[in-house]
Amino acid sequence: MPSTREGYLWTPYGETIVVIGSGFAGPIAARNLSRDSGVRVLLLEGRDRIGGITWTANAPGEDFEMGGTWVHWKVFSSHQPHVFTEIHRYGLQSNLKTSSGTAAVGNTLYTPKDSKPGLVDTFATNAAVQNVADAFFSIDGLSSRELMPYPHDPFRLPAAWIKYNHLSAKDRLAQLLDTSQHDKDVFDAMISSFGAVPGSECGFTEVLCWYALGGHSMAGTFELAGMYKLSGGGMTSLARAILDDYRGHVLFDTVVEKIEQQGSTVVMSTKNGSQFEAKYCISTIPLMEAIRAGHIDKGSKVHFRLAKPEPGWFSMTNGYGTSPWCFAFSDHNGTTDKVDTGNFCIGFGYGAHHIDPKASTEMITTFQNNIKPGAEVTAYLTHDWANHSLAKGTWSCWGPNSNQTGRKDSFREC
Repeated sequence: MPSTREGYLWTPYGETIVVIGSGFAGPIAARNLSRDSGVRVLLLEGRDRIGGITWTANAPGEDFEMGGTWVHWKVFSSHQPHVFTEIHRYGLQSNLKTSSGTAAVGNTLYTPKDSKPGLVDTFATNAAVQNVADAFFSIDGLSSRELMPYPHDPFRLPAAWIKYNHLSAKDRLAQLLDTSQHDKDVFDAMISSFGAVPGSECGFTEVLCWYALGGHSMAGTFELAGMYKLSGGGMTSLARAILDDYRGHVLFDTVVEKIEQQGSTVVMSTKNGSQFEAKYCISTIPLMEAIRAGHIDKGSKVHFRLAKPEPGWFSMTNGYGTSPWCFAFSDHNGTTDKVDTGNFCIGFGYGAHHIDPKASTEMITTFQNNIKPGAEVTAYLTHDWANHSLAKGTWSCWGPNSNQTGRKDSFREC
């Protein structure tokens, strides 16, 4: 790209298209346009890296997914069905591996409200949760398949689910009079993983959407959401493969604050005072209505290294007590040739109980008290997504009475 000797950006004829955002949608759009149409494309990114809220860090020989992690050949955990196409395009499917705490669960723990973690029977718990799901998703004589037959096109008529959009997951559970409170509590704890909130804050229809995307079973939903991930550089390796395929320029640390249509030209103004002109602009920034409303997932994701290797385990907590932790599970026992690397696990915190990443004592003791009694934590690694100016949370999840029109516009625009 032409520039003056002083280092200022100079584009005498402007770009044909400017793409804003280099998570995954942006680089894919930029790649396709630059390769298939031959137009001049400029990619603008507000961060100092690609990937959006996915970011693979490396520490002492191990890769850690600070943001998005799990993928699937049926559907991506964040409801993006085309991700595996991109994985296969770049030959990364051979890098898939599993997380031990979801693929091979040896021990399951559950922490009731204001209580201590205790072991529960894994198979009995899974069966009970599915029994609750069978009742939970059957409403007014309609099954989950009838409520939402096309989860990737949920507004396609007839959209029977809209009638129940006002319900929270807890509201719906309260209607199940023939289900034990214990089983409803465990189900509530399990679905709290969808948005790092208890069922009182998560929409019934949001849980329904996850369930429908998972093939209308709890086992399928959790397989899609947390079993398979990329090794060999993780999600960043996929983002880099896409960017390497792009024929154009990219500018980092360039936060766009204003987009204006001036006749046949689009003018983009940035936080640092620069302006860019183009014939067209593709923005991957959420719609303003969505930005103002936000979403409910403000939870934390923390990687822990425990002193001793362990078989696969999964732990969840009741969301109506004092636990700052939502759930956690083992990931692996080390991927290097070193012995005694310990157990690497991932914990997810409730958004309402945010722990300062630098408060190591609180981080570790609350993990031990609510998730893994007796665990010897030797290190942890995290990123504060909830307080990041460009993220303002983790993956999207919606509460009851979410704006149907705004969500419909979002589906149309994506």
